[in-house]
Amino acid sequence: MIGPNALMKRNLAPSARPKARHTRRRSLRLTVLFGLAALGAGAWAAEPAPPLPALNSYAQPPFTLPGEPEGGLAARLVARLNEEAAEPAGFRVELQPRRRLEMTLEAADFAGLALFLAPEFLPPELARSGAWSAPVMVDENLIVSARPLALTSLEQLDGLRFGAIAGHVYRRLDPIVEAGRLARADAPDHVANLRKLCLDRVDFVVISRSELAGTAPLAACARPWHFMPFPQPQIILRRVLVRLPDPQRTQAVLAAVARVACGERWRAALASYGLATVGCAARPAARTPG
Repeated sequence: MIGPNALMKRNLAPSARPKARHTRRRSLRLTVLFGLAALGAGAWAAEPAPPLPALNSYAQPPFTLPGEPEGGLAARLVARLNEEAAEPAGFRVELQPRRRLEMTLEAADFAGLALFLAPEFLPPELARSGAWSAPVMVDENLIVSARPLALTSLEQLDGLRFGAIAGHVYRRLDPIVEAGRLARADAPDHVANLRKLCLDRVDFVVISRSELAGTAPLAACARPWHFMPFPQPQIILRRVLVRLPDPQRTQAVLAAVARVACGERWRAALASYGLATVGCAARPAARTPG
């Protein structure tokens, strides 16, 4: 004889089994979902960060070579820096006009580099917005003319035609232009400016030694040029502005720039344009050759 308790257990058993199976299936689905989520998170975490920008506002030789994206001094400097620095994402050259470069640096969250600048090139607040590297190049502003100019002071430029680059600020010459003693004629770039000089449309231009070395062959002028320093020489120590959120990373990149600037390969790249750097006797050697 079957008692009432046994009947109750028999009646409950069939309904309990589907519920247990449902619970196991739900647990299995959750396990699979969590596993897929973990795999997705791992893949996302493993995706490398994009390279940080290395801003370059010089669109002509020797800093940028048309048709040779890896051949200009900007690309060669960044390539050496990527070999030498321990920055995980590395850097990539990003060409920007000067005004846009300044607007980029005005953004508080900008992280990266600005190449071949000097503190005096930028507004004071931007010059103070990052850390400046050791010099990577010694440069100088020159006065270039188609006929010899014997200058002992800037006052002797009165009445001449000055070939300038549109948008550029010339701190020594702008006051003379504003006073009406010097006529300024703008060109879009240094090649166009040198061609105007070749055609006697201007009497002189102002150009850095580095840019003259890179752009003079492109101007294709058959006439010889005469160049001289300013009566008070304008020496430029071109550096790299470093903006990174981590002070330790900043110091590591600054140290890497100093090593690269004194490496044999970078100095040879400068020498091919008649240029050099300075201060290498006091700097450590590069970890990698050149």
